[in-house]
Amino acid sequence: MRYRILILTAVLALGISCTKNLQETDTLPESGQSLAGKLVGGTDGEIVPGTILVKLGEDAVSEGDLELVLMNTGADAIRPAVPVKARNMEAFRKYGLHRWYALDFNESVRPEEVALKAAAMKEVSSIQYSKTIKPVRTEEAYPFEAFPMTKSTSSASTFDDPYASHQWNLVNDGSFKGSVAGADVGVKDAWRLTGGDPSVIVAVFDCAVAYRHEDLADAVWKNDAEISGESGKDDDGNGFIDDKYGFNFVKCYSIDEDYANGLLDKEEMPAVSGEALNSTKGVGHGTHVAGIIGAVNGNGKGVSSIAGGTGKGDGVRLMSCQIFNGSDYAVDAQNAAAFVYAADNGACIAQCSYGTANIITEDDMYINGGTLDDGAKVEGSPLETAALMYFLDPSNSNHESLKGNIAVFAAGNHSNPYSSYPGALSEVISVTAFGYDWLPGGYTNYGPGCNIAAPGGEWKGVKGEYDGMILSTGLACSVSGGYPGLTTDKGESKNYVYMQGTSMACPHVSGVLALGIAYAKKLGKTFSREEMTSMLLTSVNDIDQYNKGGSKNFYPPFSSTPVSIDMSRFIGRMGTGAVDAWKFLMAIEGTPSVMVKAGEKATIDLEPYCNPQGTYTMSMDDASRKSLGLTEDPVIRNGMLEITCTAIGAGKITLTGSVGKDPEKEDGIGGMDYSREISIVSRPFVSSNGGWL
Repeated sequence: MRYRILILTAVLALGISCTKNLQETDTLPESGQSLAGKLVGGTDGEIVPGTILVKLGEDAVSEGDLELVLMNTGADAIRPAVPVKARNMEAFRKYGLHRWYALDFNESVRPEEVALKAAAMKEVSSIQYSKTIKPVRTEEAYPFEAFPMTKSTSSASTFDDPYASHQWNLVNDGSFKGSVAGADVGVKDAWRLTGGDPSVIVAVFDCAVAYRHEDLADAVWKNDAEISGESGKDDDGNGFIDDKYGFNFVKCYSIDEDYANGLLDKEEMPAVSGEALNSTKGVGHGTHVAGIIGAVNGNGKGVSSIAGGTGKGDGVRLMSCQIFNGSDYAVDAQNAAAFVYAADNGACIAQCSYGTANIITEDDMYINGGTLDDGAKVEGSPLETAALMYFLDPSNSNHESLKGNIAVFAAGNHSNPYSSYPGALSEVISVTAFGYDWLPGGYTNYGPGCNIAAPGGEWKGVKGEYDGMILSTGLACSVSGGYPGLTTDKGESKNYVYMQGTSMACPHVSGVLALGIAYAKKLGKTFSREEMTSMLLTSVNDIDQYNKGGSKNFYPPFSSTPVSIDMSRFIGRMGTGAVDAWKFLMAIEGTPSVMVKAGEKATIDLEPYCNPQGTYTMSMDDASRKSLGLTEDPVIRNGMLEITCTAIGAGKITLTGSVGKDPEKEDGIGGMDYSREISIVSRPFVSSNGGWL
């Protein structure tokens, strides 16, 4: 029997079902079969009409029982849930992705009716309702005007990008009212070592990246075969049609093709077609996120970014995996396809500013769904999680300096005492947010599941005063009715906006990771995902020292009425500390970093680094001297290095000694020279444990 299988059908884009009261205990009258035991993912959330997901047993797949499933469930069609022939079929099968199928049926049929029939079949091992992926929380864009604005000093302008002085998150010199010098991502000194590398591809799981934006056009990932190829054709043979800069997984068309049983074992699989990337709906969230990571540095336009290069075309590349399109969101199967796509097309970092709003405290509850102690039902995401694991699998490594790929998620903007999922999964990184005063953003999630903090910004609650937020690339934004909001997609090439949230903190960590991978390549080093992550989480600044507890006024978006929050709840619960790009690169390099307090004389014991009784000469490059604000040379006395740094910055000192020389004869046995580099990191405050939390 041959039958029609629809690929990512258009029905997914038609609307979201309002079906409610679906119960795991629903039974099929003829058999008494219950969904309990086979239903995964729960019944909560917005369920897509006309389709459910089923996971078949291994035997059912190998024996080609698709026809039997189709006939017994009464569905109109059956298709692979992740409709791609993966590059790495071994890993695809390892995570059971080949066993997931979608059953399509008339939208007038209740999804649980088909699910109950499927549950009665021994060939079906799991059933999941098709549900939408949600962003961390709907964000709003605030307009940027170059003048008049509170201007930072020129110390922030490492590159000639005209708006860089407004980006405290990159370089914070304390000149913004209320800010604290050094409360940034620590990237200015890191740029002396690397600005990124185009071999590092970051997949942005978000709204589409505006690939024509003047500050992103040269940074986006380009599929040259598709760009120069024939429209409507899979020119590069990767299974996706016209994926020039990535792919839109939200809006996908059905393909009028017939397939036989055992589709995934066939050599040929029809390519997936979808609508073009669309960055004009919503507030440009994905474009803003992308700009933080890789807006082109040194091009004389717009803003700077963490890994956007040094003006020589050497920045990272940004792949757009569109899973949000205005009010339309991708479903589980589409998001799963996006992770497979990213893995198969070269991305080594997945930037994911989305997650569930539920407070979930167990991995299994997130993956398979269930009921919380308070009775609330939780939707699970087993298919999406399997695809995420496929992306992370070491066999899918996409960079010579990294064994495995890395996924970074926002911790969530609900001020919950747990990270949101998927970020809370132990295999990925969850990012909390702080402001330009080092204090946690009032919106940020915190506590278990959270791994590291980064700049996320915060609105002051005063119209026109947006400089406490994160400035990046964006879409057209204007003030309407007293508050800003998206009004037009025209003039897209000149758009820059402010936003706030863990959605903004998240790409700071992705950007720093991209720098680290680029620097590892430069040094010819290779690390596992676990090693890279460990170095990142231990290369941090202590932010708890700035949090004295008490209450703080937090202004929700567009509200001039503050909400008082207790700051003590964040202490010790924001992750290991605040990400620091310089320290991270030093860890990759293998150079120890010593923290000193700016403006005070520091005495450093050399014993952990070299023979403290040895005789050394010291050298330091001019960039390090300038960054640290040295007005006099460091000295060594009694095995201790004495140094006074007057500025917030970082640099390296090289200690050079000699061993083995005959001290009795000038022309006798010669000595062997050796050297040791030490990184000096000057910050406004140094905790007693050297910055560890």
